[in-house]
Amino acid sequence: MKGLDTRNSSRYFLVLTFLLITMWLIASNIPRCVGQTTKAVYVLKIEGTITPATALYVDEGLRAASNYGASATVLLLNTPGGLINSMIDILDYIEASPVPVIAYVYPRGARAWSAGTYILVGAHVAAMAPHTLIGSCQPVDFTGQPVNDTKHLNALKALMAEKARERGRNVDVALAFISENLNLGADEAYRTGIIDIPPADDLDEVLRLVDGITVNTIKGPVTLKTEGASIEYYDPSLRVLVLTPISDPQIAYILMTVGMLALIFGLASGTYPSAIVGAIMTMLGVIGLGVTPLSIGSLALIALGMVLLAIEASTPGFGLFGISGIISLAVGGLMIVALEPVRWSVTPDWFGYFIWVVVAVTAPIAAFTIFVAYKVIKIRGRSPAVGSMIGRFAEALDDMECGAEGYVISEGELWMARAAKKVRRGAKVKVVGKEGPRLIVEPVEEHENSEA
Repeated sequence: MKGLDTRNSSRYFLVLTFLLITMWLIASNIPRCVGQTTKAVYVLKIEGTITPATALYVDEGLRAASNYGASATVLLLNTPGGLINSMIDILDYIEASPVPVIAYVYPRGARAWSAGTYILVGAHVAAMAPHTLIGSCQPVDFTGQPVNDTKHLNALKALMAEKARERGRNVDVALAFISENLNLGADEAYRTGIIDIPPADDLDEVLRLVDGITVNTIKGPVTLKTEGASIEYYDPSLRVLVLTPISDPQIAYILMTVGMLALIFGLASGTYPSAIVGAIMTMLGVIGLGVTPLSIGSLALIALGMVLLAIEASTPGFGLFGISGIISLAVGGLMIVALEPVRWSVTPDWFGYFIWVVVAVTAPIAAFTIFVAYKVIKIRGRSPAVGSMIGRFAEALDDMECGAEGYVISEGELWMARAAKKVRRGAKVKVVGKEGPRLIVEPVEEHENSEA
């Protein structure tokens, strides 16, 4: 067959894909060494809805700050709130952090409502920029209506009161955030004892004002030494970037609902494209909603990708199974492999170079995939080699009785043929059919007479 052998190309791609995943898995398990102590402050940005991706980002950032001996971690808050479970996870990460955590509502005009207020109250140090707002902590259901169930309200009130009491903040005002949906600006929050320093215009001012404050962490009292400290902004890891869009509650719900409908329809009607796409969408929705742990959901995606690629390898060509398998394997691999600086005893700058190395390795594979897809589409656009022979003219190289076989030549190519009628050597024949690789021919005169 002329052109690209698509089946072999699919196998080569599978080998390259597995090599890449193996490289990531090995790299993610490189042992960490103890980081060097440095007078630096790590800064994490919590913006938009608080989701499982946000909690994962905070967990990675706090562990990185601890690993490198940072003097403090700052959470820049600008959020309307988010999932209660993710908020509780963030509070747990703060509680377990040996590095003091400063929650700072920033920039001017920012809001840290609902879950953001819990995080502010639960941080070791709380600060706000001028003209920012906190409050509105009563939970709501999926329709946006306030939840009045005493079981949930009392649990959240106890959590808020305990965090305020632990950090030495005004418990009555903290509870009013829930029971009365109280909202406070920066000046009122400082005056009522919710935040620890006067409203600060920028991060440098915050670090200057909190310098010398002693806070209680999991490892005991720690005195902040932040004035003049260098600032390191912690960037999200690859798996956080992958998880962020699908962990938005609205997007995750749509993915799960539409995916389940597509999966059911595909299985009921035997429509494989619908079933495959539905399965991937459903898994992404379940992961995004936090119904299953990230590691289990990622492993499920990887397993699905391997099954789809195995099916593709056993079938000719390169189509839906292969493309879907690549997508499933890539997304699952990115979410399960912890590509983050805390895994290595290196600086964030070095890790940035490492990411470029990963990109340099991945780019050729992506280019190869595009090349294979282009060739497959090009080949599939051609007419079948044997089928396109019907209607062509050829020259008989052998005498053939009716039903006998011999050779004919057409456009310089030699073909085995069977004569539907007696053919003499050197006669002009016309291809009228085929049987597997053999052509069926008739003398031109006989063929024209039969048509007439």
